[in-house]
Amino acid sequence: MGDEYAKQQALQSSETLATVVNAIVRQHFGDEAYEWDPATVYLEMRDAFKAEPSAVVMDRWSAMQVVMTTDGFFRRPDAFLGICNTLTSGAPFFQVFDPVTVEEAAWAITEVSLNRELLPFSYPVRKYIRTILNQDGYTESEYPVIFKEVFKVKPVTPELREALRDLSNKDNVEAYVDEQLKDLVYQFDQISSLAGVDDLILQRSTDEFVSTMEV
Repeated sequence: MGDEYAKQQALQSSETLATVVNAIVRQHFGDEAYEWDPATVYLEMRDAFKAEPSAVVMDRWSAMQVVMTTDGFFRRPDAFLGICNTLTSGAPFFQVFDPVTVEEAAWAITEVSLNRELLPFSYPVRKYIRTILNQDGYTESEYPVIFKEVFKVKPVTPELREALRDLSNKDNVEAYVDEQLKDLVYQFDQISSLAGVDDLILQRSTDEFVSTMEV
């Protein structure tokens, strides 16, 4: 399967994860694509890959634009909720309140950490995360490893990535994230020019990944 065909299929599939969409766009168009409106990105994708990007792909790309260009995910509960919903289900809920599950929050934090350095989370966002963790029966000493960095004054992204490499699947949250990561690896491996990107992101840094791209 050719590289361009694989990208076309990925962009047309509602199953393609946001990190893969972000990598395809960043590799082909460069960081300037973050400044384009979604309609322009859609048209450029269609022209470059002869694809009809799915609505889910476009929603996930739009969420990634917010993640990569603002601190909204870390600072604003409405942005945090909307991005969590979009990265997991693909359906944006920026206009209405839609509760986020612990699994959805864990995966969104994971994907964000794979694409950029984490920033300190605001008190309202941390409070919401604590609330859903408590509702699911977690005590502070038992929080899933994905959330450990969230509650630090200054999160350390490499430490979260290291934790992702060593998930012990002690509970449903870690098992869910582990399955999502396996799917991410599979999706990257279907695209020859992006095969191994998952390892580069997890083992090293997004900056090193970007430096390998030819725009």
